[in-house]
Amino acid sequence: MNDIFLEQLVPKKKTAKDRLFAGIIIFLGVIVSFAMLALLFLVAIAMQGNSMGDIRSLVFSVGLLLIGLEWYAIKLLLNTRNVEFEYIVTNSEIDIDKVMSKKGRKHLVTIDIKEAALMARIDDEENNSVYKNPPEGVNILNYSAMSTTGFTYFIDCNIDDKRTLVLFQPTQKMVEALWKFNPRAVKKYA
Repeated sequence: MNDIFLEQLVPKKKTAKDRLFAGIIIFLGVIVSFAMLALLFLVAIAMQGNSMGDIRSLVFSVGLLLIGLEWYAIKLLLNTRNVEFEYIVTNSEIDIDKVMSKKGRKHLVTIDIKEAALMARIDDEENNSVYKNPPEGVNILNYSAMSTTGFTYFIDCNIDDKRTLVLFQPTQKMVEALWKFNPRAVKKYA
């Protein structure tokens, strides 16, 4: 059998929680910026006089620099919410990584499909009883993009000796490739 290597990058859809987080951070940033500007103007007024001109301009410059650094930090903080999941199929193994802001990468999980009990779409009424009514103690890892394009699948497997359901959104080509390694567990759809 030839080696198989497939990869896919799917951006995670922004949730209401993500939008609320961004709104709160921007609102707080505006308040802090206005407070810093007000403080700068108060300091500038307090330093009225000929001998304080150089110090006043230095304080004002440092204040503006701090406001600029604040907005740069806000931009970095908001970028942490830009998440993509990368699915990599290498023969019978699926690696799922989390890519943050197209810069940082974190390996989340590796699954050998040969050891999986089931892989099916979450909307498959015939095979999704484990997904719809998971037994107590089953860990659910949602690595799907939460988008309406493409189908979300779950894999019923053991990770670190604990029964786990892993949600992800593979391409049809990935599903067909994984089916070759475990046709009993992997459900293909026309």
